Amino acid sequence: MKSIFDINGFIAQSLGFSNGLWVLIGAVLFALLCLCFILAVRGGRVKGRAMFIETGWTALWYFGLLGISLFTYWPFGEKKALWSPSQPALVWCIAAVVVIVLYFFYFRKRKKQAADKVSATAIRRSAAGSGAAKYCYALLFAGMLVSSVVCAMRAVGGDSLFHLLVPMCTVVLALLLFYLTHWRIWYLLGCAIVLVYAVLMIQHVLAYTQFAYMPVLAMIPLYLSAILPLGALAFIKH
Repeated sequence: MKSIFDINGFIAQSLGFSNGLWVLIGAVLFALLCLCFILAVRGGRVKGRAMFIETGWTALWYFGLLGISLFTYWPFGEKKALWSPSQPALVWCIAAVVVIVLYFFYFRKRKKQAADKVSATAIRRSAAGSGAAKYCYALLFAGMLVSSVVCAMRAVGGDSLFHLLVPMCTVVLALLLFYLTHWRIWYLLGCAIVLVYAVLMIQHVLAYTQFAYMPVLAMIPLYLSAILPLGALAFIKH
């Protein structure tokens, strides 16, 4: 399989920033993310407790899949993986479909629970939409918080930060533009940008490694924690 487009290589060559500058950009994005969270809390769009609960679940998704992937990929020293599939492409595709389907139903169930909880104690018909929107914001900020932690861990190791900085930048810009204009189209554009980036980034990594780099599977929940809430918020009145 050939790579469609090396999106990270294009960004690196176009901007030419040093790794230290990218770390600084990541710190600025985290500060802006905190500002967006404060504005969302003050505006009643999200509750801190709900966000931290979703942070725990998102971290479980990411680190759980990362741990499972070590069965087929061992990045430390000369130790061999516990299992080396004869058809890694087929294994990866099946695993990716399973993760996407499970995460979609997880998101749908949690959003419905949040909507039902609010509508059960409210008179307004729009209460269900408000509860669903609050959950989407909680998941969105939770995904970005976990992404920030992973970014910090990778920065310490001197690894590339592109695969997380691009979604973080997109989410922060979408949030700020929505706060300024109240146009939900920014959420839809943000959803599309993160989706396109995720597909190109994952496809390039898999093409470059011939499906041998299984830990990239753990990135799917982080990307979905931005794609699904942004997409939902674009159509939920809140």
